[in-house]
Amino acid sequence: MTTHPDHRVGDTRMPIRRIVLAIASLLALSLVLSACGGGKATKTTGGGSTLRTAFSEDPSPLDPDTYYEAEGLAVTTSVYQRLVRYAPDSNKLVGDLATQWAVSKDGLTYTFTLKGGVKFSDGTAFDAAAAKASLERRIALKAGPSYMLAGVKTIQAPSPTKLVVHLKTPQAEFLSLMASPYGPLMTSPTAVKQHTVKGDNAHKWLSTHSAGTGPYVLSQVTPSVRYVLATNPYWAGPKPFFSKVNLAVIPSFATQRLELEGGQLDVVLHGLSTQDTEALSKNPKVQVKNFPALFKAELWANPSSKVVGSPAVRAGLRGALDNAALTQQIFGPRAVPSTQVLPNGMLPDGAAPDAHTGTTSTLDSVLASKKGQKVVIGWYSDGAMQQLADLLQVRLKAAGLNAVTREYKPSLLFALPTKPDQRPDLLAAVWNPDSVNPNTFPPVYWTKGAPVNLLGCTAPKGDALTARSTASADPAQSEQLAAAAARAYGASNCWLNISDVRDTIVGAKGLTGWTHELPWVFTVQLSDLKRGAGA
Repeated sequence: MTTHPDHRVGDTRMPIRRIVLAIASLLALSLVLSACGGGKATKTTGGGSTLRTAFSEDPSPLDPDTYYEAEGLAVTTSVYQRLVRYAPDSNKLVGDLATQWAVSKDGLTYTFTLKGGVKFSDGTAFDAAAAKASLERRIALKAGPSYMLAGVKTIQAPSPTKLVVHLKTPQAEFLSLMASPYGPLMTSPTAVKQHTVKGDNAHKWLSTHSAGTGPYVLSQVTPSVRYVLATNPYWAGPKPFFSKVNLAVIPSFATQRLELEGGQLDVVLHGLSTQDTEALSKNPKVQVKNFPALFKAELWANPSSKVVGSPAVRAGLRGALDNAALTQQIFGPRAVPSTQVLPNGMLPDGAAPDAHTGTTSTLDSVLASKKGQKVVIGWYSDGAMQQLADLLQVRLKAAGLNAVTREYKPSLLFALPTKPDQRPDLLAAVWNPDSVNPNTFPPVYWTKGAPVNLLGCTAPKGDALTARSTASADPAQSEQLAAAAARAYGASNCWLNISDVRDTIVGAKGLTGWTHELPWVFTVQLSDLKRGAGA
């Protein structure tokens, strides 16, 4: 995994270790890989007690405090719990292992009241001391998701059901990060101690085992073949319908589709193209589910480009892009046209609307002096983004430009901040935050020096407002500042939004109990699924 530079907003560190493999896996929205299958899902016999799905590759080590990719969330969200989480398809915070929480007026102290009677999968008790140890383990490992706790000053466990977290400075997004699927996951300190080898904090053991409080345990790992979940005997919630989940490693999405249609798989979690899902929606044996997810398909402009770098050209380009038509053509029902600067759900509707300034004729006029010049339209990883680049190529050629498209592989793409001469004029890609709080998007992608501000465009007013928003102890004020920041970023026309992309999952007909959580993909709760008639 490539390590990417830290980025600071105020005193909050934002290292991005997931970039290369996580987004590559996440953005497999329409690319059908040609690799042959790496393993077959085992057919279920005897009452349908096994749920059969697949990974497209082996996930990185599934240690809950270092895992920072995509597909493995299907495992980590099934075997671990957080203190708080998001309600299904909502930005509302609800309790997970905490029953309630309170924030001090100065925004520095968070007090959590914890559930009693909860046990880890090793049979030991979950309490405040265990929660404290879990948070401290994440901080100590200093891996990608550790940034979520970088603002923590001290942690206290004054009683078995009280956990108190003190921050160094106010951090408006703290609770939202705690609820993230990548947020701190509660892990048995007994298991960690028992399996620690040479001071590794049980990292090696937890890479292929689990020690959480969730409905399942990671019971088997056979690299390049399958990962198996079994029910947690100490799980305090409703017993899962499926006593086992089999995740076969099948690199080819085409093979996954065939096995779903043939009855060897129950669920394909991602990777099917718009054409695939449209065809499958007509198959009476399967169902296509589109869940909201905080993914924004965007076209980024290089401010140093001799062709599209000027504010006037960027405004003309914004006006020439028809979000509704492009979304329908590229994604169909798998996305909705962008109407907000940030991904839908991060701010109230209308708080920071996309500003569609300019017209098609404006673009032609501002490009009139550029005729014959070369413009490179880059696209990253995803067939849908290649299609967007191709459509834009046609439009810019019609305006008289020598427009070409180019795929950017991760090794080059994420080196662009330090290799400005390799930057394309325009870049089509899909991006997402780690949580639903609006302060978690700009510091990764848009602020000056952000780790994934790949083309170097800036909006200083937006940066200043973001810094004020994240440091505010008043939630209402923080949201107002975040909305103002988003409007400033939108007005720059550095990052032109196209669509809000959904999390598309295809399952066997008759599967019910679909529960999905923002902001990422792979957050359908497998323990809630049930097999009904026809599945």
